Amino acid sequence: MSAFNTVTGQTTCPICGERGEFEIQFKYGKTWQLKYNLGDAIQWGGNEIGNPDFKKVSVEGISNACFSCGRDMLEFDVIIIDNIIKELVGIGESRTDESELGYRTLE
Repeated sequence: MSAFNTVTGQTTCPICGERGEFEIQFKYGKTWQLKYNLGDAIQWGGNEIGNPDFKKVSVEGISNACFSCGRDMLEFDVIIIDNIIKELVGIGESRTDESELGYRTLE
């Protein structure tokens, strides 16, 4: 498996709707097992995925199990605006708009 980063933050489980802390793996920016929290700036420089010039990006992510319902391999979108991790959005049962790149530009 190629390198990825993680972001930890409070969000809602897309399956049960309970709020909790999730650790979400994603591939964007410098992908080198970097650990982020919501509000952190994305690092760039080597082993890059994406582009630091993109204004708003939705990056595909996968999380650990929900502490409330026990479901694992939950899918999330990691919303990055001006290279700052702004939001974690759950994707319900399955992703229907999967990108070949692993991310989509929104602006």
